[in-house]
Amino acid sequence: MTRFWAWLLLVVLTWYLAAMFRTPSLTVLLLSELALLAAMFCLSLYFRGTLDAAFPVEAAFGEKERDCPCSIVLTARGRLPAGRPRVTLALSYRKTRRGKTVQRFYGGAEPRRETESRFYVRPPYCGALDIELRQILTWDYLFLFPARRRKREHMTLMVLPPPRALNIAAPDTAGASGMNPQDAVFAPTDGVSAETRDLREYRPGDSARGIHWKLSARTGTLWSREYEEEKEARFTLSLSLSESARNWDAFYEVLSAIVLGLLRHRNAVRIYWRDGGRDRQWETTDERSRKAFFARLYESEPPTGEAEAVLTDFTLDAGLNWRRGDALIWRFDASDAVREIEERAFVI
Repeated sequence: MTRFWAWLLLVVLTWYLAAMFRTPSLTVLLLSELALLAAMFCLSLYFRGTLDAAFPVEAAFGEKERDCPCSIVLTARGRLPAGRPRVTLALSYRKTRRGKTVQRFYGGAEPRRETESRFYVRPPYCGALDIELRQILTWDYLFLFPARRRKREHMTLMVLPPPRALNIAAPDTAGASGMNPQDAVFAPTDGVSAETRDLREYRPGDSARGIHWKLSARTGTLWSREYEEEKEARFTLSLSLSESARNWDAFYEVLSAIVLGLLRHRNAVRIYWRDGGRDRQWETTDERSRKAFFARLYESEPPTGEAEAVLTDFTLDAGLNWRRGDALIWRFDASDAVREIEERAFVI
């Protein structure tokens, strides 16, 4: 607005001089300044009506505390090139309900073309970060008249925990891996019988001869005997989520570290959790499936009702208690979870 008031002061001064001296040159100069002022005002309205913006994707992946590249597409339908439109974004975390922050950046738009502009977000927490496009601000070529266009476009940035793997070793390889047994935490046995360990939920296609009919009748759920090659192929982990939890960032950090640590010893980690009134499961085998799992977990609804009982190797709850059966392995400190992940060693 400083440019506008400076220009207006110049017009008033020219008007005064033209009225005082009544010379044709000053009169022409005054009319030119007024015409230019009107033209710039109409030009700003023209850019507001012909310039639009939208996100090219509905969701993208990023990493906590790192610059995450995101894109926005500016579409100019007019014949004239727009100057430097300014885009205003509002960022907020969905599940943690943290306050919104505002971010602005300048893009470019070529006439009658779609121009993709890149901006960077540095998210401080893990979770689903909602990015809302709120406003497009355009100017005329002299930057005298700003014209605002309100928008309500959304995209989600899935902010993943950094790939920190928990230091996990098997009892027979703890010494070979360089782990000091005095500093390691030995996971207790879970107290589950050997017969129960050899069971899993029934899957379509399982042989009827492998069904454990007594346990199925007792629990009301079909259970199948699990063969040795299946047990050696993966770990199972159940999540006990809570709507009232406040340490979601630490929970995601610990969960990611446990999954990555377990994947060093098995081909997959199957994860169970409660999504609203439904039971979910996801098998994680590599980085791509880890991303897809966290994206699905971030979109989950707060758990309601009772979850179906599932026999798993490990359990992690919203209080950061990592258990094997009913026995506690370790309770992570929400305020210092990253240090514990990097320094603690576990033997399972």
